[in-house]
Amino acid sequence: MNDLLRDTLHERADAGAPPPLDLDGIVAAGNHRITRRRALGALGGAVAAAAVTIGTATVVRPRDTQPQPAKPAPFTQRRATYALGDTIHYGDEIISVAPHKVTAFVQTDTGFVFLNAANAIHVADRAGVRSLGKSSWELTADFQGGLVGWVEGFNDHNETVVYDVAAGRELVRTPTGNKIPAFASLVHRSRVIAIDGTTAYFDTVDGPYRWDVRANRGELLARVPTNVVRDVVAGRIVFQQPIDQRPPAVNLAIAATVSAEAPARFTGQQAYLSPTAAYLATQPDDARPGIQPLWAGLNLVDTTSGKPVKLPNTNYFSYYFGQWIDNETCTVAAEHSERMGTVDLLVVNARTGAAQVVASRFAEHGFRTTPPRTAEFALPTGRPIIDLA
Repeated sequence: MNDLLRDTLHERADAGAPPPLDLDGIVAAGNHRITRRRALGALGGAVAAAAVTIGTATVVRPRDTQPQPAKPAPFTQRRATYALGDTIHYGDEIISVAPHKVTAFVQTDTGFVFLNAANAIHVADRAGVRSLGKSSWELTADFQGGLVGWVEGFNDHNETVVYDVAAGRELVRTPTGNKIPAFASLVHRSRVIAIDGTTAYFDTVDGPYRWDVRANRGELLARVPTNVVRDVVAGRIVFQQPIDQRPPAVNLAIAATVSAEAPARFTGQQAYLSPTAAYLATQPDDARPGIQPLWAGLNLVDTTSGKPVKLPNTNYFSYYFGQWIDNETCTVAAEHSERMGTVDLLVVNARTGAAQVVASRFAEHGFRTTPPRTAEFALPTGRPIIDLA
């Protein structure tokens, strides 16, 4: 007697007078249940065996489900860097950009962006050299990151561009503020003042703009002439004070916005803030005439106290700022007073004033004979060194 028949008889006995039963059908159904249980038991054993086999395989070849760390960009480290002819000297590494001659360049985490003699923009990275197919007279990049900016000139307007070197695409292109009036000066032109993280600062004919690169929109900071704002780092703006002083303007203020009320605290034409805006590299008012940028002596000052940093080495008389390597160390090219006509590359500590020569006589302090009369070397400021005399 199978289980189903036994259970059915008990149920009918408990219920009193049962209706007629189909005993043959009940027996057949019970036998079918037994057969099904045996089949499921066999299948369950097979599944268990498979599970053991799979588990054993997992132990032998474990699968790593952890996310892999992002591959670092190839040029995140800042080193003593300069360009000479068709080569960029990145510390001890030499990067050829032949057949181009570098007149100005900047460093990004992804690669070096440079201008050649025809003012065409190119990128040099581990894969080689490629053209961006644009033209400009100056480049701007942040201390870290992969963004670079420039201004393209047209007949009646300029367009400001922010380009992502790693992604290989433009993030911003705007003519905002850059309609060229008939009386526009040829001395002061629109430029990208600074890229500060994901915020860019554009110098335009209408005045400086603060531009959100991700949202691609901006706001006018102040209706002031071009070249009033010199640099922006960590939200701190360096600008000439008084605002309306004529060139050569030598008094500088630092504030969160451009205003006539901010006191002038520093002297110099150029302004390069350190990555945390703790130090300012500039130069006194005896800048060499005829040379752009107007560099002569070097001033390094603490922006909090306003005190200058004393430099121990007095064997140089003409300085050109290079770049900030970290929060308190920068590079400077300088013409030696005893070896006139030759240039050394120095690493200078803005906190202590200590200076060290890292590339002795790396270039001649001369200029090409054909316009534009650029220097034989370039530093990663994005601006060429030009003799206008």
